[in-house]
Amino acid sequence: MRKIALLLSFFAALLITGCRTWLIDRTDRDVYRLIDTRQRGALGSTSDTHIGSKAGRLGVDGRMYSLNPHPVDPGTPEAFRRPRQDTEPPGEDVDEAPAGDAEPADDGETSAETEMTPSIFDEDQLDRVRVFSLSDALAYAMRHARDLQDAKEDLYLAALGLSLERHLWTPQFTAGVQAEYQDFGDTTDLDRAMSTVSEAAVTQRLPLGGELSARIIHTLVRDVSDHVSKGESGQMILAGQIPLLRGAGRVAYESRYAAERELIYAVRRYERFRRSFMVELAAEYFSLQGARAAIANTFVSYQNYQQDWERAEFRDRVGRSRTVFDALRAKSNLRQAEADLVRAKARYESALDRFKILIGMPVDAWLDVVEQDKDEESKALDALLPEIDRETAVQVAVQYRLDLLNSADRVDDTRRGVVIAKNRILPDLDLTGSATVDSDPSQLRPLTYRRERTTWQGGIQLRVDDRKAERNAYRSALVSLRRAERNHELSVDTVRTDVREALRQIAQQEDLRKIQELNVQENEFFAEAARAQFRLGKSTNRDVVDAENDLLSARNQFAAAVAAYRVAILDFRRDTGTLRVTDDGRWETPDALDNARGPGQGPGG
Repeated sequence: MRKIALLLSFFAALLITGCRTWLIDRTDRDVYRLIDTRQRGALGSTSDTHIGSKAGRLGVDGRMYSLNPHPVDPGTPEAFRRPRQDTEPPGEDVDEAPAGDAEPADDGETSAETEMTPSIFDEDQLDRVRVFSLSDALAYAMRHARDLQDAKEDLYLAALGLSLERHLWTPQFTAGVQAEYQDFGDTTDLDRAMSTVSEAAVTQRLPLGGELSARIIHTLVRDVSDHVSKGESGQMILAGQIPLLRGAGRVAYESRYAAERELIYAVRRYERFRRSFMVELAAEYFSLQGARAAIANTFVSYQNYQQDWERAEFRDRVGRSRTVFDALRAKSNLRQAEADLVRAKARYESALDRFKILIGMPVDAWLDVVEQDKDEESKALDALLPEIDRETAVQVAVQYRLDLLNSADRVDDTRRGVVIAKNRILPDLDLTGSATVDSDPSQLRPLTYRRERTTWQGGIQLRVDDRKAERNAYRSALVSLRRAERNHELSVDTVRTDVREALRQIAQQEDLRKIQELNVQENEFFAEAARAQFRLGKSTNRDVVDAENDLLSARNQFAAAVAAYRVAILDFRRDTGTLRVTDDGRWETPDALDNARGPGQGPGG
């Protein structure tokens, strides 16, 4: 018996799981079909919106009901109880003076291309490091970024709400059975009776107001003692209720209008977020490249300082120093350069960890980015900058910005709200009617209805009461409409300002990039001249230090200017609504103006 119970439990669980999976799959098909249709209608193209896993990781765990979940051990973890053993820092000991009496050779400034930049990874970690280009990072984020997954789920929930709203405007079926046992004692010819009433009904809401319904009722009374049916009857009822004033017309269909349009807004919000998120990722990627370039630049400066210190130490030893402070100053500068290198590596590692979180990668993964001057994909972003004048750019943005389209459509929603509020001021005037057909009570045939036993009923109901609240709501709706129009006007001006500012940023960053490039060239010349003067004994190493610091700053500023220029281009395409991103994280480079649609047709795909 126990085995049979276990077997039945197993098949019951299997059946429940199968039904649940079937229901989820069916729901997903309906939702994704709605999203696909709305994306094609609103954007002219589709993108991946699947939310992936059908359910979260929910297990039978008593902690979900615990009043004190996850208590923390107040003790110190074992790993933190062992003190760190002092070790010698890696690398050569710079305190040791160069051997020999010959002055160290000076081959000029160390180049970042000829010297190996120190890696933030150990030797045994290099084979596990994943070097991401910009497209690699974007493609990974499209699959794993948590914020993007949240945006997909918001879109899914909006489509799920529309699927329910559409279902509510289809015939709604209900059925029920009620059984009742009665013991009459000696008061009737029935000692004990069992009565059952079963009912099946279907209701349909009407798009212009009101509803129609059809019900079938079956009643059975059976004598339990004699096992005889004492009565059995059936009834079919057709009824309808239609408003003629209040609640009549398109206002009755408002919930459907709102749900349909809300999915359109959700599609636009998702696409707007998707594009903005990709721009944010690109900006963070360029910032990473700048931090990586800072390590290379700092390392070059460190090597130059090391050569200066070796030379100053040698001159001090042979008595050729101009001042007694040259060697000490050179050593201090070398220590400072070493500290700057350590800080640059730490900043890069911290930025890498934040970037991993942004793209949805585990923070303990090994990641590196392509060097800025070798990243051909990032250089290709220049092709996204069209030859366009300011006025045309503003016009395109007003036509293509998805958030601005939502703002304009929200004004129409508010206008419908005014119509609804005005309709609610009207008196209630409802037309009702019904037809009830009964079966013959003398026969135990509940489904055999007799036309001569049909009851017709019709009526009209007028109700007029105080409408102070409705009048106030109508006035409030008019205020909301004017406010929505002002907000839309503000949104249009904001978009225009965004585009104008984006164009100014592009021009500014382009000029700054050129200036910083010239600045690097000039500071390279000054640094070489300062070293030459120091070698000839015509200056102190303080001049070399100042020139080296200026060169390091110029190189870092140039790397930042290059990144800012590329981000400015992406900001411009985003702010004009012409940025297109594929599902694998690639930018679509053809100029959106070539495929621009006419006014009133909405944004292109």
